[in-house]
Amino acid sequence: MTRIRPISIAALAGAMLMLAACNDGTTSAPSSTETPPPLIKTSTKVLKDAACTTTPTAGEIVRSGYGLDYAHGAIRISVAPVDGPARCLQFAKSGPTNPNVPPDTLLFTFAGDRGEGAQLEFLAVDLAGAILPWPRGATARVPGSPITSTIGVSIDGVYYTSPTCTLKLQTVTAKKASGRFDCPQAIAQTANPLDPNDDITYDDESTVPTDPAQPPAPTDQTKTAALSGLFEVEK
Repeated sequence: MTRIRPISIAALAGAMLMLAACNDGTTSAPSSTETPPPLIKTSTKVLKDAACTTTPTAGEIVRSGYGLDYAHGAIRISVAPVDGPARCLQFAKSGPTNPNVPPDTLLFTFAGDRGEGAQLEFLAVDLAGAILPWPRGATARVPGSPITSTIGVSIDGVYYTSPTCTLKLQTVTAKKASGRFDCPQAIAQTANPLDPNDDITYDDESTVPTDPAQPPAPTDQTKTAALSGLFEVEK
């Protein structure tokens, strides 16, 4: 007579869990080499004006632009509308931890409440000293020299941005990056990239003029603001 070996309770429970996992209709997500955005709680903070006037400590600037990965940090930005008082605001680091945006841009994003936030971007070639790739014997801009950057900030339902801001990088390494920026005049935009909305008229083909000589105005030239401040991020 053949003897049947008893099945342990633990083994039986394990088998049932495996069976349930196979029959629940779900599939595991494929693995990705891209670093996910940091899981942080963001909020808009209003600080004293002096907090937006400081300059980060100067340090090493690595020109390669590779191996950068920042999960934490903040931007402090003074927003001075032409028709209102200035405010010093702080937004927390958000978005991908790797600032590289192919083919040639470094982008840092920061988020607050209700679609508010800021972003800062500049060309990788400027980090490299205006020479990329780096030829032997090349003479480049001195590390830390001011470069041109694009700064944008969304506050009170208005997105101000300027592509001609001055940025002085204080340090850029694999562990941290910082800098100070100044935008004498940022112009209010029709679209807010920090608070996308599918129900916007400029994406509606029925609202596009048939005369290409009269495209819809993407900006409000009468609504401007001066922007200035600093950013500091770290691994």
